[in-house]
Amino acid sequence: MNLIDLIQLKVPAGYAVTYNKFFDVEPVLSEGDDYFIENWGFFTEDLLQIVKLRIKNGKWYIPEREETLLFDLGWYPDSDINGHYHLQLVDGNWNEIKSISSKDRFIIKETLERWMEEHQRT
Repeated sequence: MNLIDLIQLKVPAGYAVTYNKFFDVEPVLSEGDDYFIENWGFFTEDLLQIVKLRIKNGKWYIPEREETLLFDLGWYPDSDINGHYHLQLVDGNWNEIKSISSKDRFIIKETLERWMEEHQRT
């Protein structure tokens, strides 16, 4: 059995990874003609969530919904070989600030790391 690693992310101080199933793996088409990904568990709508923390009285905390900044990653359509990664930066009400879609997990990784750096000081 091969072990599959998570994508290695450079997460700067001030962020919390609250959910992570973003693995370094390629989708594999299942037998048949249904576009279903054989290793579908790595290609679902819920792959990664990272929240920007706040600091108060010298301690980090996850802010209330109104102040939340969230990085959310999924594969859309879920488990479909024709799908793609979709990375969003959203506020606490799920209003999109910016987004990117790509089949290339390394483009998603680089974009996510850049966005976190850009928003680290905000």
